[in-house]
Amino acid sequence: MAWARASWIDARSPGPDRGACDVTRNLRFLTALAGRQPDRVPMFDFLFQKPLFEHLLGRRPVAYDADDVVACALALDHDAVWLRLRPPEGWEPRWLDDTTYADEWGTVFRRSDASWPFDSPVDYPIRDRSDWKRYRVPDPTLPGRTADLVRFRQLPHGDLALTAGVSGPLTRAWHLLGYERICYALCDDPQLLVDVFASCAGYAEEMARRCVAGGCHAVWVMEDLGDNTRGFLDPADFAARYFPCLAGLVEAIAALGVPVILHSDGHITDYLPALAQTKIAAIHPWQRTAGMDLGWAKVHYGKRFSIIGNIDSSRTLPFGTPEEVEAEVRAAIDVAAPGGGYVLASDHSLHDGIPVRNALALRAAGRSYGGDFYRRAAEAG
Repeated sequence: MAWARASWIDARSPGPDRGACDVTRNLRFLTALAGRQPDRVPMFDFLFQKPLFEHLLGRRPVAYDADDVVACALALDHDAVWLRLRPPEGWEPRWLDDTTYADEWGTVFRRSDASWPFDSPVDYPIRDRSDWKRYRVPDPTLPGRTADLVRFRQLPHGDLALTAGVSGPLTRAWHLLGYERICYALCDDPQLLVDVFASCAGYAEEMARRCVAGGCHAVWVMEDLGDNTRGFLDPADFAARYFPCLAGLVEAIAALGVPVILHSDGHITDYLPALAQTKIAAIHPWQRTAGMDLGWAKVHYGKRFSIIGNIDSSRTLPFGTPEEVEAEVRAAIDVAAPGGGYVLASDHSLHDGIPVRNALALRAAGRSYGGDFYRRAAEAG
């Protein structure tokens, strides 16, 4: 049976008849996550573009930290912000050379000018079951991991919805084994994957508890389940090896009283019937270049999931004109916003490949067209 959303907010949804002064950013965002109609279309994005910070704040960030990210989100008139969980207090990476280091999980990353704020994994600690038997998952209870959530409360945050994310079982397993070894394990030792998925989900559950204790209004499960054409896992492997861990993780987070947002790039259409049986409240980003059609999503799953995203971050935002960005925003709002349950965002992030002018065009169109969309619809209806 599909899960009924909206258990985390009361019935006082901030509809278009309520004055703007009555509606906080976090309530607007949570109302949309509940599948309801807020006073205007909420806005959000992952802020991964240094030139945008520099343009809006007058400074170029070094680390992805709460001070800069919250200020940038407010400058973009967003309704929610995503902050990173950190390594434990006092931890330092083990540098292998000037650009390569091992993190606390033993995954080796390479840093480059283009990798901010996420470096690229290049080597993995688990090669087979013998490695896994010796492996120890990091301690999620160590102090310092939620330092940015603490810092958020000390900043002028404009009542933004505070969100943070935990790695999903497949993403964390990917960082432990690499994709090639995952593929081999599906044939040679599928129980190894089940064991890794379960341990990673246990770590994520504890981190989610700490996110909620730190004041998060919603928790993301960060998981990429597909590429531009298909899901990574065969449907049978998805159902038998992976899905029970994901569903259990989502159940545990939802039990904390906050909405769960699934981030998954790629083509995930084949997985949606199973995902609809979980307590996932919203899915992001409905990637256009992966064939995730917004109109189809609204018709077939708009009553089950809130929709976040779908503004093309591979074509329109990087290479289009501001006018083309505005047209795409207006079209997306027309399709996905009626009845509520839509948050305007790109279909990945605001990344360095997007000109600042187009990021600002996205903000302007969201403000102008999304700002009074529900009022116009009410008057027209």
